[in-house]
Amino acid sequence: MNRLRSLLGFGAFGIIGGGLSIWYGFRHQMCTAAGDVQNQCGPNFLFLIPGIILVLIGIGLLLMAYRHDSSSRSSNADG
Repeated sequence: MNRLRSLLGFGAFGIIGGGLSIWYGFRHQMCTAAGDVQNQCGPNFLFLIPGIILVLIGIGLLLMAYRHDSSSRSSNADG
């Protein structure tokens, strides 16, 4: 039960923290001055890439928790 709660907690933290990091990356854009052309702005990759990685890890942990919970339920029902 402790392992399941840890997986759920870290998974939720990864998704929420990664989502906030992605939001922050789009909120605070990086702009470059390019001579005659207007300023080119894009997402801040220093926050965007780690945010995407955190979200993917969080989803993986939640899937692992789901599989762990479903396997423990099936083994309890068999025994």
